[in-house]
Amino acid sequence: MATVNEQRLSRLNADTPSSPGRIAVVGVGGGGCNAVGSMALEWQSGPSVIAVNTDSQALGGMEVTTRLQIGEKITRGLGTGGDPKVGRLAAEDDFQTLCGLFAGLDLVFIVTALGGGTGTGAAPVVARAAQESGALTIAFATLPFAFEGERRMSQARQGLAELRDQADVVMAVPNQSLFSAAGRNATAEIAFKQADYMLGMGVFAIWKLLMHRGLVNVDFATLRMVARRSGGMTVFSYGEGRGAGKAADAVQAALNSPLLENGQPLSEAESVLISVLGGADMTMQEIESVMNAVQGALRKDAHVLMGTAIDPHWQDTISVTLVASQYWRADEAPKQDEADEDGETAKSAPAPRGKRRAKATQPQLGLDSIGKGMFKDVEPTVVDGEDMDLPTFIRRGVTIEK
Repeated sequence: MATVNEQRLSRLNADTPSSPGRIAVVGVGGGGCNAVGSMALEWQSGPSVIAVNTDSQALGGMEVTTRLQIGEKITRGLGTGGDPKVGRLAAEDDFQTLCGLFAGLDLVFIVTALGGGTGTGAAPVVARAAQESGALTIAFATLPFAFEGERRMSQARQGLAELRDQADVVMAVPNQSLFSAAGRNATAEIAFKQADYMLGMGVFAIWKLLMHRGLVNVDFATLRMVARRSGGMTVFSYGEGRGAGKAADAVQAALNSPLLENGQPLSEAESVLISVLGGADMTMQEIESVMNAVQGALRKDAHVLMGTAIDPHWQDTISVTLVASQYWRADEAPKQDEADEDGETAKSAPAPRGKRRAKATQPQLGLDSIGKGMFKDVEPTVVDGEDMDLPTFIRRGVTIEK
């Protein structure tokens, strides 16, 4: 008998309009490919799904839009042996192929499991290829269980730092939290399916907001603004509700999700993107109740962006997805291609950038003219030609930012 999640996903296919081919979901490595493989089975009319791996045998059984084996000369069609360096080299070896794969795309979702070899090493390279092809890049990255050991966790942290440097937005999701959502008594098979489902719904909710008109719309310009101003690191949570109290159940499930670690990331967030998905029976009162509940969990000065999407196959069901960031650079001016002649935000998809966007910088503090105070008349201490009485950051020309 099909689970509730399977029944829900099976209905996503029916009348979902086809993507215009400008959005893709990419699984990198074994864990990432398994997750997007589950999505591909259910999203036959959704965005393109791409699987990227070094293991040719694992790729062979996947029913996705595109399969790409990377590093064939390096791994000879096998895995990386858990070595991120091999995963990175494999992706670098096929970097131009990756760029060609992403050519013409506006948005690329990357799904990967960090801690192993291919996902940890190759995902940042895949993100860079998407960036250089001009696509907005959003990554969902899972982190290892504690019982997997410090070495694997250390590799995951390093991979996360590299991925964050390449993608526009990275959503780090601890496996421990994903599996907690399935319940402590769930079988391993059900827990993995639940984890894939929650990751999939995070991707699906954002895609749905962009591709389908709702009561309140979110476009590429808004999503790009969130990416640029959020500092690139976010958390997400997801909740569903059905029946008479579906709105309240959905928002409470999202607010109390293990992914939010008892709500602390949400209470400290400076910006939150809220996606509300429901059927044609979803009312404004239900949307208002969702927003009021989320607002109650936020800082009063948080920047809140929300959008809704209507799907007739979500009748009697509402889902709430939250994407929260601890940072918000409010002083960043919109790019020229984001404004029309009247100075309003453009509604179109982002123009290809062709290179990595520059990080926002802050002015250097005026510390170059530091004096010696009461020791101004004392002879300087000079070693190997350097005045050791000057602070190290001045002698070495280090930039100090406020």
